[in-house]
Amino acid sequence: MLTIDQIVTYSEHAIAAKFLAGDREGLRRLQLALGVLMEAAQAANDHASQTRFRNLAAQAANKQEEIGGKA
Repeated sequence: MLTIDQIVTYSEHAIAAKFLAGDREGLRRLQLALGVLMEAAQAANDHASQTRFRNLAAQAANKQEEIGGKA
């Protein structure tokens, strides 16, 4: 079974890889998935995980904007 830490680690690597590849759409999809995980954590009253997923979703959004600015 996956742990929150494993999901966070995967997400951090995926954000970096998609940014380096210029994959704006991949970052958008990852941001949406992280938003769903954030909502699930909120529903479970897991505020620490909710914050982690919110921060990752924000990172993905920021990287999307950076790519958009390069075009």
